[in-house]
Amino acid sequence: MKLECLKKDLEEAVETTTRIVSNTTTLPILKCIVFEATSNKVLLRSTNLELGIEKKLTAQVQKEGSVAIPAQITLSTLKTFPNQSKVQIELIDTSLVFKIGGTKTTIKTIPLDDFPTIPHLENKNKYTLPKESIIKGVRNVLYSASTSLIKPELASIYIYQENDSLIFVATDSFRLAEQKIQSKSSEEIPPTIIPVKNTIELVRILETQQEEDITIYFDENQCSLETQNLYITSRIIDGSFPDYKSILPKKTTTEVVVLKEDLLQTVKKSQIFSDKFGQINLHIYPKKKTFTISAHNTDIGEIFDSLEAVCSGEDLDISFNYKYLLDVFQSFQSDSITLRFSGIGKPLVITGVGNKSFTYLVMPMNR
Repeated sequence: MKLECLKKDLEEAVETTTRIVSNTTTLPILKCIVFEATSNKVLLRSTNLELGIEKKLTAQVQKEGSVAIPAQITLSTLKTFPNQSKVQIELIDTSLVFKIGGTKTTIKTIPLDDFPTIPHLENKNKYTLPKESIIKGVRNVLYSASTSLIKPELASIYIYQENDSLIFVATDSFRLAEQKIQSKSSEEIPPTIIPVKNTIELVRILETQQEEDITIYFDENQCSLETQNLYITSRIIDGSFPDYKSILPKKTTTEVVVLKEDLLQTVKKSQIFSDKFGQINLHIYPKKKTFTISAHNTDIGEIFDSLEAVCSGEDLDISFNYKYLLDVFQSFQSDSITLRFSGIGKPLVITGVGNKSFTYLVMPMNR
């Protein structure tokens, strides 16, 4: 194998494929990137068995070939190279030699035989979606997924289509986030459950891409995303996502409309005085027109902070884990938010004022 390509293109491709390389595995091949030089392009591949990725870049290929080399070593090497335009790469015996300017680096290759096949789904269900829709949908709900793998469907993001919306949902059974994205797809996208750790990497990689539209493929085992120069595939969960709509409260007994920034800053102040369980208390008295947040820690002290808000319904004292409240603010675009309560022991539902595309449900703490 012998070729020449732009250093910045190669570094970007190696950095992208290195993102999903497994650093904990005992299999050396899973710590590698595969270089495959054919015609006037180079295809870089990597996988951690959960995700697989292929990245194309243009190159002047003098001699075709394929090799596997350690990903982290290759990336670190490229980042220390002089900032010149082109890099020459040549396979000599069992080593890959990189030359740029007066710098020459040799990296030992690893046999390709054990590198897993990355599945392609071109003949399966195919859809096109804006990149930003996928990124927004995932980012606005991923923090609500479970960190435990005991129930894989809860450590995942559920994606399905309803009418003209693509809906992203995540829950850990204590809280739930739902983001609706307008979808222009003429065909209905099949319900899919993707491990949240995979979606995090998918979003990070998509954010580095120039293309605005992403082609998505589905089958019963895989979900794949593709652009002109990038292909990523993820396994999907074979299971059923909880019927979350059945737990959404049917009625509201107390309602609060408050400025998002005011509530955010008050929760941040209250967390300082929360107890070892992270508990903060909400006191809503519509008849007195007061909305107060308090927290008490026997070792530190306590805080009572009143907010300007529009309150209606019944008086209510209720407690929440402050972290579950703080996490959600990043998902709201509205300046004001609505808190809807259904009584003691019942979940709180939070939505944006004037924008109902995002819904957050959180269970209270036992007092």
